[in-house]
Amino acid sequence: SFCPGVNVICGENAQGKTNLLEAVALLTGRGSFRGARESQMTRFGEKAFHLKMAFRDAEREQSIAYDAGGDKRKVSLNRVPLPSASELAGVFTAVVFHPEDLSLVKGGPGGRRDFLDAAISQLKPVYGRYIAQYNGVLEQRNALLKQIHRTGRGKEMLPIWDEQLAKIGTAVSILRKDYLGKLSPLAETVYRGFTGERETFQIEYESSVFREDIPLSVYSEELIGHYRQLLEARVEDDIRLQFTGAGVHRDDLDIRVNGLSARAYGSQGQQRSCAIALKIGEAMLLRGVTGENPVILLDDVMSELDPGRQDYLLNRIRGFQVLITCCDEASARRMNGGKLFTVKGGVFSEVPLAPAENAL
Repeated sequence: SFCPGVNVICGENAQGKTNLLEAVALLTGRGSFRGARESQMTRFGEKAFHLKMAFRDAEREQSIAYDAGGDKRKVSLNRVPLPSASELAGVFTAVVFHPEDLSLVKGGPGGRRDFLDAAISQLKPVYGRYIAQYNGVLEQRNALLKQIHRTGRGKEMLPIWDEQLAKIGTAVSILRKDYLGKLSPLAETVYRGFTGERETFQIEYESSVFREDIPLSVYSEELIGHYRQLLEARVEDDIRLQFTGAGVHRDDLDIRVNGLSARAYGSQGQQRSCAIALKIGEAMLLRGVTGENPVILLDDVMSELDPGRQDYLLNRIRGFQVLITCCDEASARRMNGGKLFTVKGGVFSEVPLAPAENAL
């Protein structure tokens, strides 16, 4: 049972800290944040796992049950069976940071696109369908490019796929640009808080289709035409390379600290701070748009952070329920309020905090 503010779960490695956060995140309907299958999340020697959680949204108390294994997965909301786990999307919301999310900054553009797409999908479920449709059309176009390269036949079919890519890709570009425009000032506020206003933070959308001077605000035939013309101009290169070289599947985010690329020049602590700022900014934007407070799940987040940045996470995130896992109990005891738990062998125990440390 967690408090409404910050909850820290301490323990050595392989004791069950991440397992707890994964269980909570699974009830958002988005699957494992580690990409694990249900069989990989089931305890060794067992055939099934069972989750049950009570939570309160802006209106009432609710409950979710999630049973996996056996003949079929069973998911229910307030004891009413749901056809699939994806029906939980938007019912219970959470934002997750785990160590692999450092790829948001120091990894390739694919990870940054995935972050952006998942974040937008929480606000606009239709966006996920756009991405699925785009990927399907892209796969068909790439298959045709390979065929043309191999046989020289089928080039007259390319305009059909180009038109679909242009229409869907333009919509995706506009939604991405709009989301980043709202996320950027929130993430910047978090990052400046991390650094005591000593460092600056910027994030911008890098489109492989639209130049910076082309406004991406209103869906129009002009924008679609620009996207289509770019595909047509690159067609010979695409045939030679046998894949589509431009489009929203090649876009990126430019993340900068003090005006310099965080990927190329940021320290490990700065890169981690950027990733966390993006995640907390995502939670703030989700709250602002939906009116619901997502739970913030921060896995192994304290390492590589100096005491000032640790203090920000422990004491300065307001208005959210936060679950933080770490190995160092001493740093967690700097909390001004909240709850502290230890875990060993999957057994969780609440640790009383000294009255002075626990003053609200």
